[in-house]
Amino acid sequence: MNDSSHRHSWTHILAWILATLACSWIAFCTAIGPIYRNNATITNFSISNLLLFLATLGMSLGLVYAISLRRSQGGNPASTKTWGKLGNWLIRHTAQWWQIMLFVLVGWLWAWVTLVACYGADLLSQDREVSSWLATMHGAHLPYLQGFTIMDVYPTAHYLWPAQATYLTDQHNIFLTILYGGGMALSRKLTGVPDLGIAILSGLQLIFAAYCCGVTANRFFQPASTFHITSPKGHTSMAEAGPLARFCTLAFFLLCPLVIVSTISLTKSPLFAWAFLWWIGVGYEIYLSRINGRKLPVKTLWALVFSSSIMLISAKYALYLLVLQLVLALITDRKHWATYLVCLGIPVIVFQCCLGLLFASGAVIKGDPIEARGIQLQQISRVAQRNPSGIPNQARQDLEPIMDLHAAGRAYFPNDADKVKSSGGEGKTVVYRWKTVTANDMKQLNRAWLQIGQQNPAIYMDAFLAESYGYFDLGDTAYVPMSYYVNNGYVQQDSAWISHWCHNWRDFVAGFASSWSEIPVIGWFARGNFWVIATLILIACELVRGRWKDLYYQLPLLVLMGVMITSPANNFERHMLPLVFAFPFLLIAFHRCSLADEQTGA
Repeated sequence: MNDSSHRHSWTHILAWILATLACSWIAFCTAIGPIYRNNATITNFSISNLLLFLATLGMSLGLVYAISLRRSQGGNPASTKTWGKLGNWLIRHTAQWWQIMLFVLVGWLWAWVTLVACYGADLLSQDREVSSWLATMHGAHLPYLQGFTIMDVYPTAHYLWPAQATYLTDQHNIFLTILYGGGMALSRKLTGVPDLGIAILSGLQLIFAAYCCGVTANRFFQPASTFHITSPKGHTSMAEAGPLARFCTLAFFLLCPLVIVSTISLTKSPLFAWAFLWWIGVGYEIYLSRINGRKLPVKTLWALVFSSSIMLISAKYALYLLVLQLVLALITDRKHWATYLVCLGIPVIVFQCCLGLLFASGAVIKGDPIEARGIQLQQISRVAQRNPSGIPNQARQDLEPIMDLHAAGRAYFPNDADKVKSSGGEGKTVVYRWKTVTANDMKQLNRAWLQIGQQNPAIYMDAFLAESYGYFDLGDTAYVPMSYYVNNGYVQQDSAWISHWCHNWRDFVAGFASSWSEIPVIGWFARGNFWVIATLILIACELVRGRWKDLYYQLPLLVLMGVMITSPANNFERHMLPLVFAFPFLLIAFHRCSLADEQTGA
């Protein structure tokens, strides 16, 4: 065995190990689903759960094996010849990004016309922050450290508040807060109510979503005259996406309820997801250009800058995603280090510098670090509820100025950490003592958390798994589905005129989407966790086929799975949207690479 074949053998074994681990995680989450839906504990894991684990693992690995080792018979079954004139028409009318953009924009327009916008409590909090800030700018005297304010709804510790009164926070990302809240404030000034501003903001997001879909689809659909793929046995051009791939992709974006609601949903995560779709398409182009040594056009570099910037202003975790991708790019493609520093590094640096200046000046209140400690709070609170005597005295003393353990035990809810973070309006159960806690008090949290965990490892595992398993368990329905934002009370009752616009139709749309997602098998199409699981399996297939370099643009998807796991709620569909949007294009890329491999006998 020569060195090349030896290395190939070891990488193939490693690929199957990683694929098995991915499938094992899916199987494990599926097996424990019945346990946590019954509010039980991992210690109740029984033979029935083991059988469910083994069955799911077998099916998952079977899919990986079947997909990764499949060879197409007789060429590309999505070929134009099979579809005839219809195929030619479809390819001709999806040949440019603007054609695809118009196609989906027209297909989505009914949602904006009849539903206007979808939103929840976050948008109203952003509105209140900006309205309160503008009021103080005009001389109004509002409660600040005295009395309940908007900064107490999603609690920001008082030790973080500047002495000079301000009502702007980084809770929902300050730049997005100014955009959304400012639009609603302008609408209120012109019309007396914020609804027109909400309608315009959702309409602009609809156009942005169509643009992101158009340019990304174009990058994955276009002929291979500009891109080539190097396979182990040669150099071959990649096939153009055929009519079937184009039809299925467009049908997905026009019919999937998760997609439709996200086009007009002003809940920060959809905006990030659409920008991410644009960004991953640019990453795909960069990846293919790197393989062939092609120079990237300037418009692609600008696309990377703008998509990165929009991701940064829409979701906080975009910062970690971009930094990780920057480091990965500098390691794997040192030849173009300057390009990555400019296109990825500068947006990050500018964004962080702007935030730092806003925090230092006292114009904006920095986000509370408690937001990143949701899992820790859940674990401590579950112990406080189920084994209060298992909390060491030293840990109790350390936690006393930070949280009320008795209240934590009462408020603990397995699916959501917001209750133990003291989120909510006046009259809520106070667990996190945000009004009196200090920065020095917070330094004691990790020590107390570790002490409690040493005596309650099973409960800690329960708290973690109960808040994360649903993202990878098809048997679990969404804790907060995207349909919630269609007809919740904020939209249907508290708005000025949006609530009266097609009121019953909104209820029907939300009910239809919810009912669809609850249908066995058929309903998977409308569930976020189905697309998460499908993405993980597809990445496993890529590894088994030896496409390690593809991780360059696929690694962010794995990072986002980590974000979902550590998020403050279980099976929260809006956190899954980036993977939902990206999956059809990942599938196209996988199929095109497979055809290229077969052409060269790889």
